Amino acid sequence: MTKPIIALWLLTAGALLAQQPGTSARTFANRCTICHGGDGNGTDRAPAILTFVAAHSDGEMATLVRTGRVEKGMPRFDFTDVEMGALLAHLRSLVSGTAAVESAGGNRGVVGLFEPHPVKLKLEDGRMLEGTLTSQTRYSATVLTADGKFHLLVRDGDSYEERQIEPKQDWTSYNGSDTGNRYSRLEQINIGNIQRLAPAWSFPVPNAPRLEVTPVVVDGIMYITGPNEAYALDAVTGRQIWTFRTPRTPGILSEAGGGANRGVAVAGDRVFMITDNAHLLALDRKTGSKLWDVTMADVNEGYSASAAPLVIGDLVLSGVAGGEEGARGFVDAYKTATGERAWRFYSIPARGEKGSETWIGNALDHGCGATWLTGSYDPTLGLVYWAVGNPCPDFNGDDRKGDNLYTSSVVALDAKSGHMKWYYQFTPHDMHDWDAVQPMLLVDEVWQGRPRKLLLHGDRNGFFFVLDRTNGELLLAKPLSKVNWATGYGKDGRPILTEHFDSTLEGALVCPGVGGGANWPSTAYDPISKLFYVRVTDGCAVYTKDPSPIDMGQRFFGGTGISQGGEVFIRAINIQTGEKAWDYKLPVGSSSGTLATAGGLVFFGESGGTFTAVDHITGKPVWHFETGQPWRASPMTYMVGGKQYVELAGAGGILAFALVK
Repeated sequence: MTKPIIALWLLTAGALLAQQPGTSARTFANRCTICHGGDGNGTDRAPAILTFVAAHSDGEMATLVRTGRVEKGMPRFDFTDVEMGALLAHLRSLVSGTAAVESAGGNRGVVGLFEPHPVKLKLEDGRMLEGTLTSQTRYSATVLTADGKFHLLVRDGDSYEERQIEPKQDWTSYNGSDTGNRYSRLEQINIGNIQRLAPAWSFPVPNAPRLEVTPVVVDGIMYITGPNEAYALDAVTGRQIWTFRTPRTPGILSEAGGGANRGVAVAGDRVFMITDNAHLLALDRKTGSKLWDVTMADVNEGYSASAAPLVIGDLVLSGVAGGEEGARGFVDAYKTATGERAWRFYSIPARGEKGSETWIGNALDHGCGATWLTGSYDPTLGLVYWAVGNPCPDFNGDDRKGDNLYTSSVVALDAKSGHMKWYYQFTPHDMHDWDAVQPMLLVDEVWQGRPRKLLLHGDRNGFFFVLDRTNGELLLAKPLSKVNWATGYGKDGRPILTEHFDSTLEGALVCPGVGGGANWPSTAYDPISKLFYVRVTDGCAVYTKDPSPIDMGQRFFGGTGISQGGEVFIRAINIQTGEKAWDYKLPVGSSSGTLATAGGLVFFGESGGTFTAVDHITGKPVWHFETGQPWRASPMTYMVGGKQYVELAGAGGILAFALVK
């Protein structure tokens, strides 16, 4: 049944509820349970309605009711505010599990979602486990004990067996570690047994067509996000433990307005997430209840947010989106306990500040430099490395002559104070939307005969970079994709430009194209193969600048970039030389980033809906699984109870895989 048809059933119930105040639950039971069940969880006649209601704000529901969807069979309903309020209040009570209904005997009960409650459960070894039952099915259960620990149980009749968490390997942050490198030392799944990899479980995330989340797994519990929502799941079964939701914000123009949210950060008993309107939230890790909520920036000034936060000690860091809406980028740090802001670093200087001289013209006031991807952290140096987006307007640099610091750069910030220690600008005076918002990988390797602390980066401008992360010195810059705007980089660290660099009123053919050589999907470095794995597009575009003035409140680009086609690959690069080791060709379209493991595998999602693993040395495919859905997220892996899982989020939700016998 389609969503409008579901809403039609709800509206019929709503009209009856409004007409019979005080008997709403009984009326709902008499009129609606035949299709949707007494608890709203659906029957064989119609699907559940609780998820539909929970995923929409009161305003969204009211708009749908009053405008209708005639083309889908749903007429409009002119409910009064009182009638609408009665309908929505009852539906919300169903979702929250607080709707009280009168039984035939006059007692009151609860209908709706599973309601946590105190239990004493008998274990197979004879022990009694006392705590709060947070979820339960015929086959499993989850109990939260007074010490704040979750116990994952397997059910056998009336008794339970506690599932062991150890040995385990957590995935503790967006990239699995603060280095930004999606490499795992897990090797239970390897080239020798990869053919036994099969689906283990799935978890749908309704109304999340832009599911870009990478789960975080800690002590057998998985934490994921959708648009303005978070879930805690049993990482072995995918069973939901708790859910947090807050209404989405209408009118946001950026990707966050389309539902993009890349995940959480976890520290102690807290889970941190951002919302589409640039709020940072702290949730209780055991219950999902909100502990604090801070406003990072005002949506009316073009701000939004989509990144997974980064926890460093007692601070939680986050950046912001709004790079085509004139929002001035920044990185914020907040105290994990209270939400008090500790420091802020602006990615673009204010007029009169150092660096503002690199903005000649009026564009500085709305110069962008968004910071919408999770940063990396080196605890030994105490430095945070954050990617900075492109300057605005994207394709027209006439009103912002100069290098436009610190856009299209990486900035190294002191983790305690936020003070910038150094920066490196990959594309000075960018005029092609070549933001540097791609992963910054921190690796320690021998470089030209001596150990060095390196930063690896595949940039949207089509070059692969190796920097010394202690001081920002450029060590290597080689093309990773088709490039015609520069011949290379000089000893001064600046690009050597060609006549193809400028965008023009007539249009100029420039390579790489609009999506760039690389983009934000995750990259990985394998210390065994010594190869860097990155999704690459070999293409060009015609870039045309537009001198029209900025229209605040609308997205503005200052021109266009029209793709001239191209090919997409997973490309392996030798970091010592920048040379290509192998290519794996992908269908053109959206696809995921990469995950490398000690099992000799590189995982990624293809745009055609295939989840694929290749040999890390040769790039030859060794396993695939067809899903029929697009990918925008990147893979991750973890171990619980001695069993390794590989996961990828797609339009249909979370898909987890493990070895079968």
